[in-house]
Amino acid sequence: MKVFSKMTNRLGGFVLLLCFLVGGAWTSSQSALAAPEKTVGTAENGGIKLTITNYAITNYGQEMILYYTVESTTDNLMVEDGKGLLENLEISIANNSLQGIDAEHKKISSQKYQGAVKVNMPQYIPATSNAALSTDAILNQKGQWTINFQIKK
Repeated sequence: MKVFSKMTNRLGGFVLLLCFLVGGAWTSSQSALAAPEKTVGTAENGGIKLTITNYAITNYGQEMILYYTVESTTDNLMVEDGKGLLENLEISIANNSLQGIDAEHKKISSQKYQGAVKVNMPQYIPATSNAALSTDAILNQKGQWTINFQIKK
């Protein structure tokens, strides 16, 4: 009976730990600002720098979230409430042209924003694929920002 009790306690502890790990991973994938920053790629135009800081492939490989920052090297950035930072987003993955959605962003300072772009993944892509994010307007400022990078499934 004591052996059964010890096994039950260990199993219960393992299940609890597993729930915390899965719950923590699910929570972090849901927030645009939860991904740790690194630099996947960057582009600068007209004093505005766009940097992809990370990406996550979610929903069983059907969706990708690109985490980004927008920084001004010259002026304070302004944004209207409810409006996306990145306009006319074009994303290509393994020669597939896709539309991205500027899903979420928040103001970090008068010269910096963080946000996320969601894109539905093509059904079939290689394990490592070339990708690109392109936009022609950030915060109503016209220009051309293109970042080429690689993704790994």
